[in-house]
Amino acid sequence: MKLKYVFYLWCLCLPLVSLAQYENLLHKPYKEKVNGVHAMYQDLIGISDSTQRAKKADEIKAFARKHKDRGLELEVHFFQVFWNAFYQNQPKKLAINELKEQLSVVSKENIYFLKSRALRALAEFYWKKEQNYELAFEQYLLLDKELATIKPSDYPEMARDLMQIGQAYYFFQDYALAVTYFKKAIQLPENTFNAMVLNDARNTLGLCYQQLNNLDSADYYFKEVQKTTFPDAMVWKRIAIGNLGNSMYLRKQYDKAIPLLEIDFNGAVVENDYGCAAGASILLADIYRDKGNLGKAGEFIEQAKYHVKKAGQPDRLRLLYPVMSKWYAAMGNTEKSKQYIDSSVVAFNRYNEKFSALKVLRAQQKVDRQKEQLQLADKQRKIIERNLMIAIVIGLCVVLVLGYLVLKRRQQAIEIAKLKVETELKKAQDAINLFIYKINEQSKITEKFSDELKKLKSSETEERILLEKTVTELRATKILTDEDWIGFQKHFAKIYPNFIKSLKIDYPTITEAELRYLMLSKLQLSHKEMAQALGISPDAVRVTWNRVRKKMGGTLNDTPQSLVGNVVS
Repeated sequence: MKLKYVFYLWCLCLPLVSLAQYENLLHKPYKEKVNGVHAMYQDLIGISDSTQRAKKADEIKAFARKHKDRGLELEVHFFQVFWNAFYQNQPKKLAINELKEQLSVVSKENIYFLKSRALRALAEFYWKKEQNYELAFEQYLLLDKELATIKPSDYPEMARDLMQIGQAYYFFQDYALAVTYFKKAIQLPENTFNAMVLNDARNTLGLCYQQLNNLDSADYYFKEVQKTTFPDAMVWKRIAIGNLGNSMYLRKQYDKAIPLLEIDFNGAVVENDYGCAAGASILLADIYRDKGNLGKAGEFIEQAKYHVKKAGQPDRLRLLYPVMSKWYAAMGNTEKSKQYIDSSVVAFNRYNEKFSALKVLRAQQKVDRQKEQLQLADKQRKIIERNLMIAIVIGLCVVLVLGYLVLKRRQQAIEIAKLKVETELKKAQDAINLFIYKINEQSKITEKFSDELKKLKSSETEERILLEKTVTELRATKILTDEDWIGFQKHFAKIYPNFIKSLKIDYPTITEAELRYLMLSKLQLSHKEMAQALGISPDAVRVTWNRVRKKMGGTLNDTPQSLVGNVVS
């Protein structure tokens, strides 16, 4: 009987024993308990049964209430709201409402560290779950203002918040703004709690400078990453080494780039970091191809294809396919080379279209958000109208709101139209650039085979006959077919909208062939490149030039560029 009584008392004391570990969190500033809070979160996450997890959380909240620690109580509630929103398949509308309610409570009670984290959580939900980037940026801007009121020493998670805001701008390629947030983050004192975040910020800051073509600054921050000493430093050091290798590749310092990229590649393979392995192998393949080691280049091309697929990152194909095209050209496989030039165009366009769609989506979300705000303002105005019952005030409010609405809508329509025009112009310029790229690549291939043919000019071997046939076929190949010409004219007209119209007005007798010649001259193409594009001989191009010069009243001192320079574009 006595033993049974003792056992009963022990069972009653179990909750007290299990909760005693959280006594060190009671009534302490956040900076002193941040590690304990994260340990508490890990304890809750470690409970696999959702019912038991909720029960444990409620016990900790009751423990906090008993000791009159409102901050700890709301801390546990924050975990429950966050966990349900992101990991429990909670309906999105309910998740957003609970996140907003949490933010409202901690704002009213002025619990700064929870307010910052609540803003970050809401922004993250809008970004990852809703894919409503405009609403996410609204929360990030509010978070930025909140952080400006907090001392970094009081809030150890400031680096993480700044890093997340910077990553949002980096995603939309707003590198200049991203840099400001990454720099704010790395200026904070480094400790074991934020070391990984700071190194992520340094590395991404280096990537921003790479995109801005400021390679010296990029290298500085990659080297800063290598100075770090926290437990998971080796992974970040390997990533930074690979990024340094990329800088050397961009400088064409291939001998310096190779060992750095191989360290990144080998480390990424060991760690199953397929994305990094794909990126490093693409660069190594291009370097070895350029250095003439086609066997080694081929091996890395195969590695790149494998790791791009494993990573599930088809966007990297826009970087891989041009390398494969040049490799096949170097191997003498003209057909494959041309196929991968076309594949490069498709992959490049697919990437641009996807990114352009994201930018348009964000712009549309901004418009929708403004409409929602206007609708809310209109609803509030109607309530004021009904309550005040003053006709003059009602009429004035209507005029002001409607005027504001019309002005805003016009401004929104202008912004969307401007974005659409810029997107179309960018696509047209990309199409023209890719056309010129195809001409240059085919010219290089033709010249390579022509040089080989010159070496065998006195020979009547089968190799010489085959080469001569290949060169003839390449020179006769039209890059700009009649079908392509229709699309080419559309792209050209978007970049130079008045060029064709001005020519036809000033020179009504101008022929289609002469018009093509002048358009290609506007793009700074030489006669040799025009011949390659049109599949005709350079002599035929020169004949067209003589006709054009006479028709446009030119002299022997004129060049194609000097004549087209006078045409209104």
